[in-house]
Amino acid sequence: MLRPDNFSDVCLHADCCALAGAAAFFAGIPDAAVVVNGPMWCYFYAMRHLEDSLPLLSQRMHCTQLDNESIVFGAEDYLRDTLQPYLTEPPAMLCIESNCSASLIGDDTGGIARDMGIRCPVVVFDSGGLTGGFAEGYVKAAQAVLQSLSLSAVKPPDERRVNLLGLTTGYYNGVNDRRELVRILQLAGYEVNTCPGDGTPAAALQEIPHAALNIVLHEELGLPLAKELQEKLGMAYVAPRLPYGVEGTRRWLQAVDAALPAPALKAAMAEIDRVRDGLLLRINDFKMTWDELWFDEAVIAAPPSTAFGLAEALRTEWADMGRLTVIVQQANTGSVQPPADDVIDAVYSAAVDGEAIQQQFAQMKHGLLMGSSSESSLFRRSWREAVQLFPVAYPVEERILLTDEPFMGLRGACYIQEALWNEKIGQIFWAKSQEVKE
Repeated sequence: MLRPDNFSDVCLHADCCALAGAAAFFAGIPDAAVVVNGPMWCYFYAMRHLEDSLPLLSQRMHCTQLDNESIVFGAEDYLRDTLQPYLTEPPAMLCIESNCSASLIGDDTGGIARDMGIRCPVVVFDSGGLTGGFAEGYVKAAQAVLQSLSLSAVKPPDERRVNLLGLTTGYYNGVNDRRELVRILQLAGYEVNTCPGDGTPAAALQEIPHAALNIVLHEELGLPLAKELQEKLGMAYVAPRLPYGVEGTRRWLQAVDAALPAPALKAAMAEIDRVRDGLLLRINDFKMTWDELWFDEAVIAAPPSTAFGLAEALRTEWADMGRLTVIVQQANTGSVQPPADDVIDAVYSAAVDGEAIQQQFAQMKHGLLMGSSSESSLFRRSWREAVQLFPVAYPVEERILLTDEPFMGLRGACYIQEALWNEKIGQIFWAKSQEVKE
């Protein structure tokens, strides 16, 4: 039996600190160097969250390795030593982020870097005061980078260009999702201009104002940035629900088209129809053999934009179920709105609703969990084979992801349905084998 506080303790670790969120945005600039001004454990905490999707990150992300003495007497010498290699080989951008303890020292980290004569843009982020979780850190780092660019409005912008805001490799399978979204937008005739914090090099970030529309993906990450660009540069934005499922992808593209007419919308819609028709034929064939894809209980635990987007696709496209519960892993800083009332039966916060969540988990017998290892570990400890597990959010310890299959878009719709059906068939065969043994 789990202790009443056990689930709360686990889930509190599903969200990361602001330093990790800032590191995700900085690391998403592929030619930027990232320096964590703090002890090694903060550095490794951020690295552990990012290294799955950025396996070579350690080559351009380093740490000042502060100790107790430096926290008391100052960390300038440690910072200078860490920055020394950049005097001869400056990166395209240098991002320095101080952890909570280092920020209390009060060192002018940006000034130190500039006084050393490092010949590149320097961006500084201060995570002092335990200033929130992953999303808060990501947003503040993005804002700091934008401020360093001194962007100006472009009139008129290129009517084919769009920017993607709020994407990150710090979310599970983020790299593959971005590739699929770019593919769909290109099919519709758009040109993806930049993806700040998710693959766009430092110099190319200057091109942000040349786009005619900013498309917000994960609202808790991208919406504050979109609002700032609208206020300062007059850039329009749209923030539709994430494109999970075939029909979810259709609605997402229609929303983008309504804000900025797609040059080749007909071609994109034809592709959506083709995938929809193919899936209907295959899935109906499976239903004739294996019956409906049904779950008594379904739980989705993820960041707010991911959780609500997956919930809508799961309920309306992918499966039939009794009760659907969403657990929001982190603060809903972008005020992401849940789907219609008939989609989700209950919404919990991982940080405050531990007891209610535990009760929900305790009664699950034939169910689906789409979440992280923080949640799935509870079922594995009790050998709950009847609960189907599908990872959709970090941390993920029990699965390895090596393919380029996304969760979003058309390819994502096919991949997730494939995984859910294959798991169902596997459980059927496992149950039959147990009957034979008995």
